[in-house]
Amino acid sequence: MIPARIEPPARQPSGLAFVARFVRNPLEVVPREAYEEDLVPGGGGRVPRVWVTAPELVKTVLLDERDKFRKLTQIRLLGPLLGKGILTSEGAEWKWQRQASSPMFRPADLAGYVPVFVRAAEDELARWKAAQHSVVSVDEAMTRTTFDVICATLLPSSDARFGASIQRSLAGFQSSGGWELMFAALNLPRWLPRPWAMGSARAVTELREAVTALLRARRAAPSPPDDLMQRLVAARDPETGRAMGDEQLVDNLLTFYLAGHETTAKALTWTLYLLARSAHWSALLEEEVARVTGGGPVEAGHVERLVRVQQVVKESMRLYPPVPMMSRQSVAEVRLGDRSIKAGTSVLMPIYAIHRHRRRWEDADAFDPDRFAPEREEAMPRYQFMPFGAGPRVCIGRSFAMVEAAAILATLVRRVRFEPADATDPVPVARVTLMPKGGMRLRVLPR
Repeated sequence: MIPARIEPPARQPSGLAFVARFVRNPLEVVPREAYEEDLVPGGGGRVPRVWVTAPELVKTVLLDERDKFRKLTQIRLLGPLLGKGILTSEGAEWKWQRQASSPMFRPADLAGYVPVFVRAAEDELARWKAAQHSVVSVDEAMTRTTFDVICATLLPSSDARFGASIQRSLAGFQSSGGWELMFAALNLPRWLPRPWAMGSARAVTELREAVTALLRARRAAPSPPDDLMQRLVAARDPETGRAMGDEQLVDNLLTFYLAGHETTAKALTWTLYLLARSAHWSALLEEEVARVTGGGPVEAGHVERLVRVQQVVKESMRLYPPVPMMSRQSVAEVRLGDRSIKAGTSVLMPIYAIHRHRRRWEDADAFDPDRFAPEREEAMPRYQFMPFGAGPRVCIGRSFAMVEAAAILATLVRRVRFEPADATDPVPVARVTLMPKGGMRLRVLPR
């Protein structure tokens, strides 16, 4: 099965054509050579760029020579929203925030979260049943489900309005994503007028105010729970002893609220789309879940044995990586393979293209979860498949996300199956995450 995909341009667009394509969908400017070669020069202009797709070269950027690269584009794009939190800080500032957050994501603690994952999925199933509609916007449903998880596990809130406020403001922020990303990638002057700027700024203000109110309520609580929020409040820099101020706490709380559920929601959305178009794998998953669980609810001890479920999730993230593109900016001259990269070059690592590289994946555009059979995955180069990034800054919640996705998916396929609701395939659109243009409507039928 060849599911929805972006047809790369034969030649790299330039000038106004580049701008138009980039704003519409940044994946449309990734040239065909990036799916076939190791390193592809991306032209000059205001910011020279190069496309890097070879695992060993990606490793050079993210690990071996990481001190010669910075996250300038991401910091400019997300800085207004996430400030100097764990995602948008660098150096010692990033290191101590990472150390403060790591204990909440210990593998030994993940089993305790599984009942919450299952309950969130069962609540969504109950909503579908109560609505009595066979066609569901599963992108909205998975966003709601994963947001329920993040609120129930890492960052609890007793305010029922909080989730709706966050989702509304996030939609406003994403509506200007194409323009904001282009301005950041080209390092255009901040004073230059740009479409949707006022709406984006308003969304940022609303999001930060909502989380600030949440933090204020937590500080006033007489017996706060031992969750990520409380651990961040109590965290101290091991070298200086300083705590995070309220602004930096808001930076990190927003990072975990948004990154902690948005990426998993997109992974599940695209996974359900693939199952709706593959009766074969849908049946295989139904059989595995029934066999492993014995017909009962998914439990922590089941997750590791749900091998095919995890294969499907991984293949979904290969075809539709939740974060479809990474970039770094060189701050010193550095060699990548046999090329010398000058300081100031934008090094683009299109995860979407890396995951579909013609020389590294057989039938690269085909849906084939058997690629991730344990013995085949073990032989895979580390930097060939990286839905959670790679190197020292690999996603801190990757294990949490994989267990969450497997538990939610298994719970859903126990009870329902999915079929296409429309004749046309969705278009993958890169914003901060990989979104289906116009949403994802699927027919949901009880088993």
